[in-house]
Amino acid sequence: MESSGNTGYAADSAMAGRFAGVSGVAESLVENLSIGMVMVDNEGTICYLNQMAERILQISRQDVVGKRVYMLPLKTAIYKVLGENCRDYPVEMNIHGLVVQARATSVICREGACLGDMYELRDITAERREQRKSDEFVASMTHDLKSPLTVMLGYLDALVGDPKVLAGERAAQCVAEIKRSGHRLQGMIEDILDSYRLDAGLVEIRREFCNIGKVLAECCADLAQDAETHGIAFSCTVDPAIPIVKADAKQIGRLFSNIISNAIKFTPKSGEIKVSGFMDGTDIVMEVSDTGIGIPAKDQERIFNKYFRSAKVKGYKGTGLGLTICKALAEEHGGSIEVASSEGEGSCFRVRIPTESQSP
Repeated sequence: MESSGNTGYAADSAMAGRFAGVSGVAESLVENLSIGMVMVDNEGTICYLNQMAERILQISRQDVVGKRVYMLPLKTAIYKVLGENCRDYPVEMNIHGLVVQARATSVICREGACLGDMYELRDITAERREQRKSDEFVASMTHDLKSPLTVMLGYLDALVGDPKVLAGERAAQCVAEIKRSGHRLQGMIEDILDSYRLDAGLVEIRREFCNIGKVLAECCADLAQDAETHGIAFSCTVDPAIPIVKADAKQIGRLFSNIISNAIKFTPKSGEIKVSGFMDGTDIVMEVSDTGIGIPAKDQERIFNKYFRSAKVKGYKGTGLGLTICKALAEEHGGSIEVASSEGEGSCFRVRIPTESQSP
């Protein structure tokens, strides 16, 4: 049996004859599997490795095929794998910087005899990395959800515990802070729920006649006060020529609000934010530019990824889901979102919604 591009698979190996009947197509399939395969016979002799096994274990089959497992150097990756008891359940191990899951299963011939064990090697490094991000997100989110709740409960205790507070101006301040923290808590919970809905394919876009220019103007009116409170100059211009289209006003409004809120969050005092809505050909464009902290070039391709938060924003509260949701909502309307940014100089987010696919 020939090995695809690997003359080192010894044709005169004592075990090679057992697999001689395998067709060339089947051999090619095994050779090009995305998982590593290692065959060991009943006497502990290594019979076969496919290309992925060579890559994961960083070893050439010429060096091991025909050898018994106990003859291998103890510190090699292949000895580490084959020396594990992974028949009953898969075992995870670190090999050359990869997280590899190994599992052994018996190979039974048509006559019912056991030919040996086949070891499956799966590179699950990316999966474990994503799981770690998810775990870190849950830990961070638990803390962030508790913060506004603690603030709300503290002010409620002040209102209930001191009758004088209820009668004074302090009451209005307490209520305002409770309301602000409540909205913040609600926003984070909605992000989590929408993230789940996106993963499950449950986000529903309800298209109705919608004035996107008006939606943008209302978002700006709601958030202008927030920018002023943070000492940020805020301006908004909306082209009255933006047409009425069929879109989900609520989801579009959420998209706009998320981007504008981000600009406010990451722009320091005395900074400036400019929001504009205009037509570019047949596209409705919403643009938000700021003089904030900016986004490092190496992070700009990843900021729309789920849970991703740049090291630059460490210390800023957030779920790491907002931009992921914004991108999904823009794409659900047939549009797109892009960013241009320079670290330390600010960012410009641009959302495009085509009118052709959203026309009444």
